[in-house]
Amino acid sequence: MTMGDIGPGGDVRLFLAVCDHGGFARAAGSLGLTASAVAKGVARLEGRIGVRLFERSTRHFRITPEGEHYRAVCRVAVGSVRAVEEALALSASEPAGLVRVTLPPLLGAEIVAPALFALTDQHPRLSLNLSLDRTPVDLRGGQVDLAIRIGDPPDVAGVIGRRIGVQRLALCASADYIAARGAPADRSDLQDHELIATAIDGRPAPWRFTEAGREVVWAPPARLILDGAALALSAIRAGRGVGLIPSWLAADDIVSGRLTALMPDAVTGHRPIYALWPDYAPMLPRLRVVIDAAAAAIRQATGEGGPTPQPIANLS
Repeated sequence: MTMGDIGPGGDVRLFLAVCDHGGFARAAGSLGLTASAVAKGVARLEGRIGVRLFERSTRHFRITPEGEHYRAVCRVAVGSVRAVEEALALSASEPAGLVRVTLPPLLGAEIVAPALFALTDQHPRLSLNLSLDRTPVDLRGGQVDLAIRIGDPPDVAGVIGRRIGVQRLALCASADYIAARGAPADRSDLQDHELIATAIDGRPAPWRFTEAGREVVWAPPARLILDGAALALSAIRAGRGVGLIPSWLAADDIVSGRLTALMPDAVTGHRPIYALWPDYAPMLPRLRVVIDAAAAAIRQATGEGGPTPQPIANLS
């Protein structure tokens, strides 16, 4: 059967061929079938729908009024099927169609989303539905095609994970603050400084350091507990104290000298960044280019560079 077949056994295709060629024998020749096979197919179709489509005798062969109506309907239906099949074939060969993506709020808005906006310029047939959220998402529910998440992914059946970067952390203070208060040399010195923490459930998120070859998890006694790294950066820039924020967020300020990175060899707690997608469909070009663009943007922002990482985990 070809992409124009829409009836049992391709009988509609046979019917349309007979209409086009004005008889069973000529239609059979165009299809590579016998005239008997074509006649039987049309007879099956007439029996199924309960009307006579052609008047045929030894002297005449013509389509009936009912056949004319049925032909018009079939032409529209076959055209619609062909258009859908061509669109599906195109989406399997080039980035086309809708990709629904959920991104972590700050990294998503500042780094990933601009790269995906630019991707739509490269691929005019690609559409995006982007949302910002840090909560777990049910990728098997059919509402999301791709999730970018910071941290180790959950062990969920039917989900593929690919590590696409690392969010490193930097302990920072402004140049003015360091000039006034001095720079802490180790974690014990931090007790004498104003500390700025981000919040987890209303409490300071822990800071992690390497001390004597082991990792220490420390709850900073912060005066400022802020909802997210963007607020923490604002407070650090304003000279309000020492804070721990993503390195990519502080990078420009550190390069300019506006901020100083403190104890860089001691800070740990860096977290992987994953692309997650459902494992129930083939990897279509539209999803592949979105993952690759997100990975490239994250690698550039975090200073990792190097080739696009390959899939390293199937979490199913």
